Amino acid sequence: MKLFLALVAIAMSAGTGSAAHLWVNNIAVNDYNMTWSYTETFTGADSIAYRVSIDSGLGNNDSFVSAWELLNADRETRKSLKSAIDKELDVRINNGTGGVEVLDVDSTLSPDAIGKTHSMDAIVNRYNVTYRFKENILNSSSIWFLGQANSPVTIVMPPGVDVVNSSGMNNVSKNVTNHSEIAGLFKGMTMDRGEVTLYLAKNTSYKVPEINVSSNVTSPVPTENLTMNFTKSTKEITSKARNATIIIAAVVIIILIYVFKVKRK
Repeated sequence: MKLFLALVAIAMSAGTGSAAHLWVNNIAVNDYNMTWSYTETFTGADSIAYRVSIDSGLGNNDSFVSAWELLNADRETRKSLKSAIDKELDVRINNGTGGVEVLDVDSTLSPDAIGKTHSMDAIVNRYNVTYRFKENILNSSSIWFLGQANSPVTIVMPPGVDVVNSSGMNNVSKNVTNHSEIAGLFKGMTMDRGEVTLYLAKNTSYKVPEINVSSNVTSPVPTENLTMNFTKSTKEITSKARNATIIIAAVVIIILIYVFKVKRK
């Protein structure tokens, strides 16, 4: 996924430059929806640059990343990611975006970022974007992804869809069981842009599983409503859990600092 994360803007405004990091993409495609999950890892000097960027760009520049500063960074990251996707949708079906809708953009910044800015401890952030398709992917001839150049990507397709060819990917490996799984690296078209296309064909031998409906059921619940309610509930739970984790971590750090100072006295 081609990203313009809040970190880039923060680092540039702070004068530190953007820290190098490891980016890993995992894409799970289903019949009518898709989830793009990815992790961002900072280690060593890069983790210091990340913390300094948050503290100087969104905090009080006191060489300490607080829970409040991390929450601000989390909000700005999600806002920046959503803005980047709105500017150029990173998924196309049959070379078009009309049948793709973004349902949710979420991020979970690591609470390990809280603390002194010059700590070299590793930081692992996680992001998720959920999409919905207007038509079943089984009837599509191609799906296209816009990602970060040279970053690893794994794409899992649903049963019933054969991947007959691919382009824009280096070090390609393919694993086929009851579904197809393609892995490799986004081939760099520019310094930060990679494009992968999977060419698809419907597996004519695949039979859609039958759903047994009880004769007592008179009015089935629309699938769309179930999807939207599930997405909304999941988003609320994830958001509350993320905020609680960050706050608890901050309280623990403050207590440890206080105890350390008391012992020194």
